[in-house]
Amino acid sequence: MSVRIITSEHELAALRVSWNQLAVGQPFRSWDWQVAWWRNYGRRPGQRLHLVACFDGPQLIGLLPCYRQLTPQGRVLRPLASGEVCSEYLGILAAKDRAQEVAEAIGDSLSGTGRQTDLSRTWELMLLDAQDASDEALLLLQAGLSRRGHPLETKPGVVCWRLTVADDPTHPRGSDAYEECRFEGFLKQVARPHRNRLRRAERRGIANDYQFHMASDEASLAEGFSILVDLHQRRRAHHGQIGMFARPHFLSFHRDATQALLASGQLWLAWMTRQGVPVSVFYCLADGPILHGYQSGLNPDYLDDEPGRILLLRLLRKALREGYLALDLLRGDEPYKSHLGAERKYTQTVLIGNRTLVGKTAFGLALLRRKTRKLAGQVLRQLRAP
Repeated sequence: MSVRIITSEHELAALRVSWNQLAVGQPFRSWDWQVAWWRNYGRRPGQRLHLVACFDGPQLIGLLPCYRQLTPQGRVLRPLASGEVCSEYLGILAAKDRAQEVAEAIGDSLSGTGRQTDLSRTWELMLLDAQDASDEALLLLQAGLSRRGHPLETKPGVVCWRLTVADDPTHPRGSDAYEECRFEGFLKQVARPHRNRLRRAERRGIANDYQFHMASDEASLAEGFSILVDLHQRRRAHHGQIGMFARPHFLSFHRDATQALLASGQLWLAWMTRQGVPVSVFYCLADGPILHGYQSGLNPDYLDDEPGRILLLRLLRKALREGYLALDLLRGDEPYKSHLGAERKYTQTVLIGNRTLVGKTAFGLALLRRKTRKLAGQVLRQLRAP
């Protein structure tokens, strides 16, 4: 096995196929998602690609997808697709049954130990946010770097919400009976008051002739994306907030990402109309056994109909019919997620310092800044309390 650092976009483009093979079932780690992010957020002064790649001969078998940012505290490694786009479950990509090898090789390289390429002089801090807390290769890397003398701290990240529905082995997948059996199984997981509300919403959608639409080609994607931006922004404005699509980089990133995801078959962009008027929209990433619900929007003029629930139930039925085992509603503490029976799934933030004096100093200062911000937040909350 050999370790190489990838710093050029030309090398990055060449990795697409092998990268996506490692990222199956992990859409936020896919080449399409992460490279769209780099092209919209990464090309800034003081930032450069810094991917740590493991090869077995010519075959890519592991990857720590990062970029390097110059800061007053030194050179900081951060994950691609982090920040305001709110990716979840980031981590290290590793071929099946090779997580241990990949973690050891990356650890040796970052530490400058062993026989791998010495990258110890290329960074002072590593700040990995939105990491999958169950990522085997990442956990092994943390243990290995700590063992080698690197200062390290982990803390809970954001809470995501995942709705899991048992499979049905008694009916053929894709049949009406299969869908209905699994949907009824989902409803049994929901407390009765919320279950009754869901049934009423579904009946209301039928009575009011709600029509379901889904992006399937470039023309319908353009229509759906326009509806997504419009309804998301209108819903936020209804709450006196500025929606995320008002940010130019966020808007251009998702325009690029949805096109790439549609081409790879990973995009579920669906919306409902009532008498031709768009009333709700949901943007999902589909890969492996889990459908990830990323972003949504509602028409404020139709809130009494609960169009969001109507669309969510329609999408859930489609996902269950096609054999998906879970709908991950990602971050956010909206009450409807727990009402649906979704369970908490945690991410984590990992801070690692280089074991050099400069790295340990930068690590200590980063911890101090964290504690200072936390204390300042507590003081502000006390001052605002009645």
